[in-house]
Formats: sequence, structure tokens, C-alpha cells
Amino acid sequence: MRTDLQKIDPAVVAEKYVAEIKASIDRLGQSIHVIGFIASDDKPSIAYANATRRTFTETGFTYELKQIQRLDLEAAIRKANEDPGIHGIFIYFPVFSNQEDNYLRNLVHYTKDIEAGSLYWTRKMSANDRSAIGGKTNKKALLPCTPLAIIKVLDGIGEYEALTDKTVTIFNRSEVIGRPLAVMMSNDGADVFSFDEFGPLEFNAGEPREVKISREEALARSDIVITGVPDHSFERVHRDELKTESVCINFSSIPNYDDEIEDKVRIFVPRVGPMTVAMCMRNTIRLYENFHQ
Repeated sequence: MRTDLQKIDPAVVAEKYVAEIKASIDRLGQSIHVIGFIASDDKPSIAYANATRRTFTETGFTYELKQIQRLDLEAAIRKANEDPGIHGIFIYFPVFSNQEDNYLRNLVHYTKDIEAGSLYWTRKMSANDRSAIGGKTNKKALLPCTPLAIIKVLDGIGEYEALTDKTVTIFNRSEVIGRPLAVMMSNDGADVFSFDEFGPLEFNAGEPREVKISREEALARSDIVITGVPDHSFERVHRDELKTESVCINFSSIPNYDDEIEDKVRIFVPRVGPMTVAMCMRNTIRLYENFHQ
């Protein structure tokens, strides 16, 4: 490991945001009620659910975590949508691990959609529309929690400035993390290469286009590399593929980089979980202020 490597702990970066959220709860003086649904035995999801509940509760929210059968989830979401005493809904995916999960994600009413994964928020993000409600500039739109967490980590360590001069490669193009992240970073000026099992796309100013570029070529050009592939078959990014002095972030529960990269890169962020939870709480405050006060 190089002696000047910055290995970032996202929990430390998150402290500022958690303090701001606590102050917002005190200022509002209201009980903000969140319900989380978990309908699987997926161990990472269960661990994340328990960590989320603990952090939300410690910060001052009322957080109810419900274990539920997956075939009962649709009815539970509809009931929570209609309950004025519930201000935010959280679903721990995967549930069915197929298109049914997208249906459930979009079933959450946008006024309670903490993760901002429904079409209402996705369309605003794609259009770079920063207003939650048309014409009301004082009500800010929500952004997906994990992409926002990654951007805030980069911003917090001073690496999000002058993004117009930077090339980014992202391994993950899921509709809830990888694609929104590519859209957001390209909207902010970066040239983004996005890889998934179907090959690469290039994003500029929020718009994707077909591109013929290899993994090796993209990595050699990239100032920032972001990985989120939860699959042991993924070929880990290794030292020789990376540009010297690059910044690397892993948001997968599985390590996506070889240990040797720490000899070459300038900054390494091995996880983003605590920042994701902080952004979920931030989104919950924004939902409450926008729609439930």
C-alpha cells in the first residue's frame, strides 16, 4: 500500500449529514414515521435493514421494520400509501429478483418514496429537473440514495469539482443505482462509460449512446472508477488496468478490486453503506417538508 493512499471511511463523511438531519428533526418538532418492508431471506438485505432501522431510530425517526411474506407486500404497500401517519416507505430488495421488483418499486407513491426509485423521480432525474413539484423552486426533487451517496462522498473529499475534465467508468447499470449515477455524473459534466453484462454505453449530458470501447481502454482513461457488481464471477479490477492517481469506489457487498490497487490509486472508498443510509434519511426529511408538513 502506498504511504499517501487515502482510504476513506464513509461513516466519517456521513457524520456531517447525520448532524444536519438531527437538527432538521429538532427544528420540525414532529414525529416522522417510516415503515420498512423486508420480504426475503437475503442476508445482505437483512443486515442492511437492521442497520437502517438502528441508524434511523438513533437519529430521531420513528422507524417500523416489518418482516412480511412477499405475496403480501403489494397489499402492504398500498395500505401504507393511504396511511397519512406514514411519511416514508422503504423496501428491501431483492424480493422476487425479477421484473416484479420493478412493479413493487413503482407501486410506492412518490410522496413516500424514500429511495426515489419510482418513475416520478426517475423522470425528473433524467430530465435534470431539480424541482419536486412543477414551478415550486423551494421544494427540491429527490435523487436515488446510493448514487447520491457516492456523489456526496466524492464531494466531501474534494473530488467532485471540475468534473467536466474527468472520465468516469461505472461497472453497474441497474435502474436503481448504476444508470442513475451515470446520468447524474454526466449531467454534472463528466464523460461516463457505463458497463454491464450487455456491454458499454457512454453517457454525456445525461444521454446514453452506443460506444465501442473495451474495459481495458475505459479503465486506462478513467480518473474515477466506481464498481457495484454483486457477483463473485466478476473479474476484479486489478492494478495494471487503472490509471495512476485514480479514485476508486466499491459499493457492492462483494469486493470488486484486487488488493494490489492500493499500491497505485490515490483514493480508495471500499464501501458506501453509511452514506447511503444518511442520504435515505435526508430524502425522508425532504419528503416530509415537501408533502407531509
